[in-house]
Amino acid sequence: MSAMKMLLNVLLGLMLAVPCSAYAGDALRIATEGAYPPFNYVDDQGKLAGFDVDIASALCRAMNVECEIVAVEWDSILDGLENGDYSAIVASMAKTEERDKRADFTDRYYRSRSAFIAKAGLYDDVSPQALKGKCLSAADGTVQLDYLRKNYSSSSEVIIAKDTPDSYRLLAEGKIDLILSDALNCLDFLDSEQGIDFDFAGEALPGEATSSTAYIAVREGDNELRKRINEAIQVIRLDGTYERINHKYFPFSIY
Repeated sequence: MSAMKMLLNVLLGLMLAVPCSAYAGDALRIATEGAYPPFNYVDDQGKLAGFDVDIASALCRAMNVECEIVAVEWDSILDGLENGDYSAIVASMAKTEERDKRADFTDRYYRSRSAFIAKAGLYDDVSPQALKGKCLSAADGTVQLDYLRKNYSSSSEVIIAKDTPDSYRLLAEGKIDLILSDALNCLDFLDSEQGIDFDFAGEALPGEATSSTAYIAVREGDNELRKRINEAIQVIRLDGTYERINHKYFPFSIY
């Protein structure tokens, strides 16, 4: 037996040996947003879909539990976790100081960087000085909005979009000049008819400028579930499941 297979078997054995007391009822209830394609969205059949949804389902299979995934608006998603409405959040959530006070976080499950999107060819320089007087936007409750407020609000107007699709709408309708969003999330928009005239503006922000790592949130103090999810992340990484999901949505590794 290869070393990789041995490690996979050990991890599976550890997970199955842990009692399922963290899971009330017959299913592990997981929240996602449903408005952040290609990571989480509602498809043409009205079902939740996307990278986050597929990863959540794969983790549940690795933990040998039923999985119920529900859509929750971003601005109340941590409230629901604290209230016990679900046990985990798989919604491309970055870990911030404020969020870390309200939830515990697993190991990362993907990495990305933030970038500005604007009409193609208009902006090579996206520094605060270069964008003075421009109208900028990011989705409410995101690290990108926090970054705009901290670094651009004194010289530019910052418009708060309801969510990421709303920021794309504002941009496409010409109501704002640039948006700041997760660079991976922008790919679907740029490939769409709505985004045909737009492109990345300037360089992607440095990794330390905005959180570039996505984590799964669990209730504060739920160490058992956090440990089992971490083990499940390793399992799907080793058995090829993660790679298959990754390449379903992206032509390169985002881990």
